[in-house]
Amino acid sequence: MKFLKPSFFIIGERKCATSSLFRYLVRHPNVLPGKLKEPNFFANKSLDILNDEIDAYWSIFPSKDGSRPVVFHWPELDEKGILYDEPISIPRSPEVKYITGEASANTFFEVEPEIIKHFLPNIKLIVLFRHPIDRAFSHHRMYERFQEEGRPLGFEVRDFKTDCEADMERIQKGGDGIYLSPSIYIDNYLKWKNIFKNNLKVIFSCDLYYPNRFKTTMQDILKYLKLPVFKYELGYYKKYNVAPAEAPPPEVRQQLLDFFAPYNAELKEYLPLPDYWNK
Repeated sequence: MKFLKPSFFIIGERKCATSSLFRYLVRHPNVLPGKLKEPNFFANKSLDILNDEIDAYWSIFPSKDGSRPVVFHWPELDEKGILYDEPISIPRSPEVKYITGEASANTFFEVEPEIIKHFLPNIKLIVLFRHPIDRAFSHHRMYERFQEEGRPLGFEVRDFKTDCEADMERIQKGGDGIYLSPSIYIDNYLKWKNIFKNNLKVIFSCDLYYPNRFKTTMQDILKYLKLPVFKYELGYYKKYNVAPAEAPPPEVRQQLLDFFAPYNAELKEYLPLPDYWNK
């Protein structure tokens, strides 16, 4: 059986609205999802292993020929922080030309861009950036939930302040922090941009949160993916995979603003950062 190969790939960053954007794109009449939103196929594998397993990756995506609905199961987080499985059925017509894609949000931080270029040389990449502190705080809360559920993490999740201070110490010594390093976007941005050039599009997640920005942002994304805009209902859709609202302590936020300031200043040389990133 022949399968559609992905035309777009939301590569991350984690906790930056990748789930919401993927669902918005799947609503487009020319977009079909694969079996998994986040297959995480390319992470932590050698090129030899990837070459051996690549056919299994292609089989995640819809077949080239077919008229039956495409069904996939969406792991969703409700506003109480409870994870549930939502089945999604997408109708399909043999007369429509479709594209497909995926959204493994760990890719931006954990996968070398040369790997993706090797298997998907013409892929259109989308990366989302969120306020670095808000992203790190959301990431920490996710691991708190995982720890409460009894998932094996390989490390202890403590309070946000303690874990951030430990991360900062690791980063200052040249290592990676669990929560803060993925919010240091500059180095990975330059690495991916160098390989994919005009096939890397940056979206700020705040532009998906507000109705006055949502429509123009989605129009911009659709044009980038060469999808017809006139067929698409550009309403304001709900956020997906959203945890209950919380905020980091003010004193920790100021400490992290100072920590991220030089990294954001460097990123600002390449991208127009939202003004509220200074708050």
